[in-house]
Amino acid sequence: MASKDNAEQEPVKKQSRLKKFGKGFLLLVLVIAGFFLMNKKLGLYNMPVVGQFFAKPVDEASSVPDEKDVQEAAKDKKDNEKSKTVKLTQKEIDKLTKQRQADEKKRVSKLARLYNEMKPADAAKILETMDNDIVIAIFQRMDESQVSQILTEFDPDRAATISKIMYVGAPKRVQQVTNENGAVQQQQLQ
Repeated sequence: MASKDNAEQEPVKKQSRLKKFGKGFLLLVLVIAGFFLMNKKLGLYNMPVVGQFFAKPVDEASSVPDEKDVQEAAKDKKDNEKSKTVKLTQKEIDKLTKQRQADEKKRVSKLARLYNEMKPADAAKILETMDNDIVIAIFQRMDESQVSQILTEFDPDRAATISKIMYVGAPKRVQQVTNENGAVQQQQLQ
């Protein structure tokens, strides 16, 4: 009977050993496959001993762009766009000039309404610190009675200078305009 039990136990032991060996082998295959799959991420190809078993990925820089490379490329593209010269036709320049003048007129009219509502002494304190051209542009859109009260609050020399300019007419400002050839022209505006 003892020999019968030994005979039955041997196949069971062999099956048990095969199962253990199979599990161990499967675990070893999974670990090795995992290392190969994680090679790029872990940089195993750079390790001294283990690295000889892993191949270095094919030209990393060309296959997958790095985030820094993408940012540098975008920055270079923006710089190139900024450095391109803009050539405008005379028609476009005239259109832009008219638009700028209309915008300036709106801003000056708004300021004139604002200073019209202020007390003359308060308006004079603010306007006296501004450029003559701006003050005159604002005065031209204000009520004359309010302008006269504000001028009395100004320093007498400054009031005289502004009055002279208003009498003669606002000085023509010189603006530089670039023509189609890239040369700078001077254009006078009123």
